[in-house]
Amino acid sequence: MPRPSPGRVRHAHRTPRGSRLAGLALVLLVPLASACQSGAEPSASPERLSRSDARATLASHPGSTKVGIHRVHGRLPVARRKAVRAQVGAVVDRWWEAAYLGGSYPRGSFPSAFPGFTDAAEERARADKALLTNQVAGPRIESVAPHRRTVTLDILATGRRARAVTARFVLRFDTTGQKTGTTTVRGRLFLTRKRGAWRVFGYDVAKGAR
Repeated sequence: MPRPSPGRVRHAHRTPRGSRLAGLALVLLVPLASACQSGAEPSASPERLSRSDARATLASHPGSTKVGIHRVHGRLPVARRKAVRAQVGAVVDRWWEAAYLGGSYPRGSFPSAFPGFTDAAEERARADKALLTNQVAGPRIESVAPHRRTVTLDILATGRRARAVTARFVLRFDTTGQKTGTTTVRGRLFLTRKRGAWRVFGYDVAKGAR
């Protein structure tokens, strides 16, 4: 079995304003990565989640994406938790569809592979297309069939609003054609709200095939 491609942590910065936003999100995300409490609300413990809150299914490509919430750091009303779960799950789904699962094969072009990424993160991601898309194997693929799509969220909330999210994910799919086998893509996406929508500003991804 070939060794997985190394994961890459990318936190994109572009303009002074963009840097401030990304820097703020990084500060907010540190407690999520280390499973510590939010410094913004030192008295707030991670909220307990009911089974219905912790799991959901997003319908898209054949084979559904299961989205769950691992922890909420700070106070976040149930309705807002559910909204974050659905919105962030949709961002991940759109990337998977554009980069791996959707479109017609064989193909080697993935011109719009990063919907939901910030401009700076998309610029970085284009340099990582071999890792973040099917670009390398695409000309030798005839079809793609996913059989595992899971996303688990850690949410940081202040002022009863979600401010930052770490989305841990696993995508596994089979391919047919000259490139027949199973590919697993796993890692983390780092998201913050920008212009009223959740956007990926960084990623830590590994990909392996057998």
